[in-house]
Amino acid sequence: MLRRFWTALVRRRGTPQWDAVIRSTAVVALLAIYPVMRWPEMAGLAAFGMISVVMNGPISPLFPASYEPVLFLAGRTYPPLAVAVVATAATLYMEYINYYIYRYAIFHPKLDRTRESYWVRRSAELFDWNPFWGIVILAFTPLPYWVARVLGPLAKYPIERYMLATLVGRFPRLWLYALFGAWLPVSTSVLLIGTLTVTVAFLIAAAVKRRRTAPWMLG
Repeated sequence: MLRRFWTALVRRRGTPQWDAVIRSTAVVALLAIYPVMRWPEMAGLAAFGMISVVMNGPISPLFPASYEPVLFLAGRTYPPLAVAVVATAATLYMEYINYYIYRYAIFHPKLDRTRESYWVRRSAELFDWNPFWGIVILAFTPLPYWVARVLGPLAKYPIERYMLATLVGRFPRLWLYALFGAWLPVSTSVLLIGTLTVTVAFLIAAAVKRRRTAPWMLG
C-alpha cells in the first residue's frame, strides 16, 4: 500500500510544466491547512495564495492580464498589504521553480539552433549589461515577464540575485494592484463577473493554443 502511494506521489503528471504547477499548488494547500484551521478568516487568503501559484507558474504566459482582476478582488476583500505579501510569497515560490524549468527547456538539445540565433544572442548581451535592474523593470512594469524567465537562466544569472530582483520589482506592483482594487469605483459583483469573463476567455484561448504548441513550449 505504501509503495503504491509513493509511486503515485512521485509519478509525473503530464508535462514537466504542468507537473510543477500541480505539485506546487498541493504544497501551498498543505501549508495553508493549519493557518486556516487556526484562523478561519484566512481561508480566502489561502485560496488566493494557491491561485497566485497557478497564475505565476510556467503556464502564466497563456493567461496575460488574467491575474490582475484577481488581485483587484483580493484587495477589496482583505488589506492590500496582506494581499501583496501573500501574492509576493506565492510569486517567489513559483519563480524559483520557473527558473529551473525554463533552464531545462532553454538548454534542451532541440533548441541549440535557436539559442545560437542572432536575436537570442543579442538579447542575452543586452541583458548582461545590467541583469538585476532589467529583471526589476520587467517585474514591475506591464512588460512580459517571460523575457526575464528566459534570459535569466540563459545568461546563467545566479538564482539568488534573480529572486531578489523579482522581489524588488514584484512587491510594489502587487501592492499597487491590490490598492487599486480597493479603490476601484465599481461593485464587487461587476468586478467578479469581469474577472470570470476574462479568465474563461483566456482558458479557451489557451486550450486552442495548446493544440498548436509543442509540450515544451507550454510556459
